[in-house]
Amino acid sequence: MTNHFLSRCALGTSLALILSGCQHYTEPAPSTLVGYAKLPADSFAQGPVAGKGLGVSPINGKQVPFKKGQPIQGFSAVLKNPDGTFLAMSDNGFGKVENSADFNLRLYTIQPQLKTNDKTDAGLVEVKGFIELHDPDNKIPFAIVNHFTQQRVLTGADFDIESVRRTADGTYWLGDEFGPFLLHVDANGKVLEEPYRLPDFSRTGHYLNSPQNPYLEEGSSVRIMNAVAQHAALHGANYQPVFSPYHVMLQDNNPKVTHYARDKDTPNGLKLAASDVFDIQSIKKAGYPVVTWTVNEIPRMLELMELGVSGIISDRPDLLLTAVKQFDGNKDGKPDYLTAEGLIDAQQFDAQGHRGGRNLRPENTLPAMEVALDNLMTTLETDIGITKDGVAVLSHDPYIEATKCRLSNNKVYTEHQQKLIKDLTFKEIQNNFVCDKVFRGDSQVNDPALSPVTLAFTKKVGLKHNYTPPSLQQVFNFVRFYQQFYTTGQGKNHPLAVQRSKVAQQVRFNIETKLNPRSDRDSHGIGYNKRTVTPEKMAQILANTIKRNGLIKRADIQSFDFRSLLYIQQNYPKIRTVYLIGDFPNKGPYADDGTNLQDEQGKNTPWLAGLYWPYRNTALVDGIRINRSSGFEGMALSADGNTLFAMLEEPVIGNDKRELLIHAFDLKRKVFTGKSYRYPMADKSKAIGDFTMINAKHGLVIERDNEEGTVEAFKMVYLITLQDDGQVSKKPLVNLMAIKDPHQLADRQAGDFGVSNGKFAFSYTTIENIEVLDEQHIAVMNDNNYPFSLGRHLASKQPDDTEFIVLRLPEKLDLSQ
Repeated sequence: MTNHFLSRCALGTSLALILSGCQHYTEPAPSTLVGYAKLPADSFAQGPVAGKGLGVSPINGKQVPFKKGQPIQGFSAVLKNPDGTFLAMSDNGFGKVENSADFNLRLYTIQPQLKTNDKTDAGLVEVKGFIELHDPDNKIPFAIVNHFTQQRVLTGADFDIESVRRTADGTYWLGDEFGPFLLHVDANGKVLEEPYRLPDFSRTGHYLNSPQNPYLEEGSSVRIMNAVAQHAALHGANYQPVFSPYHVMLQDNNPKVTHYARDKDTPNGLKLAASDVFDIQSIKKAGYPVVTWTVNEIPRMLELMELGVSGIISDRPDLLLTAVKQFDGNKDGKPDYLTAEGLIDAQQFDAQGHRGGRNLRPENTLPAMEVALDNLMTTLETDIGITKDGVAVLSHDPYIEATKCRLSNNKVYTEHQQKLIKDLTFKEIQNNFVCDKVFRGDSQVNDPALSPVTLAFTKKVGLKHNYTPPSLQQVFNFVRFYQQFYTTGQGKNHPLAVQRSKVAQQVRFNIETKLNPRSDRDSHGIGYNKRTVTPEKMAQILANTIKRNGLIKRADIQSFDFRSLLYIQQNYPKIRTVYLIGDFPNKGPYADDGTNLQDEQGKNTPWLAGLYWPYRNTALVDGIRINRSSGFEGMALSADGNTLFAMLEEPVIGNDKRELLIHAFDLKRKVFTGKSYRYPMADKSKAIGDFTMINAKHGLVIERDNEEGTVEAFKMVYLITLQDDGQVSKKPLVNLMAIKDPHQLADRQAGDFGVSNGKFAFSYTTIENIEVLDEQHIAVMNDNNYPFSLGRHLASKQPDDTEFIVLRLPEKLDLSQ
């Protein structure tokens, strides 16, 4: 093997392992296995069920989720304790933000009962206890899974911790890959400070971010949903909340679909921000349906279906039905989302009529609901306000809007005369207003003859007009009437009677609490937050109306105002919640009301119930220069205990593709100093696994490829030197694929790889733990990525165990200062 960094690999002459010259790669003399113990793959500790996000069972023969509790696996760092035990740190759990929300971050105390030449009856790792990371003092400013709990236990969806060091004061510093961040916790695992970000020293005022960084909008949606979903679950919900974003904010690689106030259209006074910030597949993999709004063109509907959205809300239910009939994503010649009887399969796709069908009929009226049902929508989407006497009425606006409604006596009604719904009784609204104005193009009509069910219903219940503003209760009654109309009533002979009857029988309701918590004033001089009843009252009246009608299983409550949704989750946990999200800034030529991400006077958005949103901090400005999960993989403590050397797992995007950066962090000042070292990767290397210092200038680094269970795998421990010029020189120290095992200490099963003929190969995808025991012995441990890794048990196809091995080096290390 040839190393193309040979010019950098000369080492300081103070080391016993120096070779004369370093012009060519030299295979290191083999190390010897002198101690072996394993922690069986199926090892669990007390804690919540884990692995609910792992998908279909079984995985390598293991059923998920893991009902025994928390898997003791995925060790990504190890420290020796003074009493002979070791502290082994689990990483984020199952490898991703999306699947690790139920994996609690812990540091386990382990005692390897080493099998040696003199002690052959041992060979197991004993787990003696653990420290659980938690943030009860709210030091972490962004959303975490257990955000709304008292202890705020950290999970693998919050941080991917890969390295740990203990300092003289007994506290721990942990390196994270998602940020990347440095975390500081006390001896009991309590977070002591806000996580430390890594500055981008090549650009003043910027940071090196991964796509999962919670200080970017791109890295925040799953974290927000994890927090609210956990809140729902803790109060007894058995559903996953729905994520409902504005469709132009989805990551779709379509440059023609951009936000009206983002990208090139960013108005003065707002930070330049990308449109595409929500990753559909990431959100869905985390378990959340993605129902997007408001989409009114068939090509865009088809594009979104191809991208995998769970549903679409549209002003044109007729066009949405047409798109569903056309969509054949699996190319089998049949529409993917239609049932055999020609209905939209609600289990596969949620087609929602926005405010009924507002581009076909005046919005939030009975005719609008009728046209949505006529077009076989699976869900009626609508909004409510609460009247002075506590009735939920359909309205998108806090006022009876003059652009949409008129006085029933035909007198002049202008914007200046508009009344707040909360100041009117239900009777006053129905007696005095008709909401039949058309203004949304040629497709919107209000001809009563086009709404026969509404005509019949209005006559039966005594409403004054087809377009009398209805209550939510009247909408529920109307849907039941619609079903009867096409089953046994006047419409029973209609050619679509059977379909329409069945649609009404099973249609869902997606009802929005129309609230605005901002303190700004509207055009009438009234604060947005003063225009409606409280979020609790609105949510309570809505939920009780749903409950009275026996529609809990068929109704969702949605909102841009998360306060009302959290109230629903806490008090009505059987009603599913839908989290609307969008950016309608109150600046620029199309200024709106700030819904719902915009900050308020420099403070975090008031819409999200205290959950942090990094408003307009996107990759367009701050950039993403760290690959996904490629942050601080290794971290060493300087010999004097004053500096952390935090090492990135992969090269920074835009830098040398074969060079890793090691950043110095001053522990006294608690800052990254700007000093960095450039580490050359080996030809076969894909990433580093761990890093530790052995004296003031020298250390050990594990490099690896992504292979396992094969003789071609590359797993090497290097002896390195941090040079004064910022370069890192290195030479091979231990080839982990060629270890001598003369006493056959390694555990073995029939068909296992790498344990035969007195040889031992540590062939795992990830080897992330190294600790120096003395001048001639090191301990190495694999991260077994339970239940995925298959580096050892190739014949049985059983997940890898965690193996703790002690190696005797062929020559001694210089551990002196």
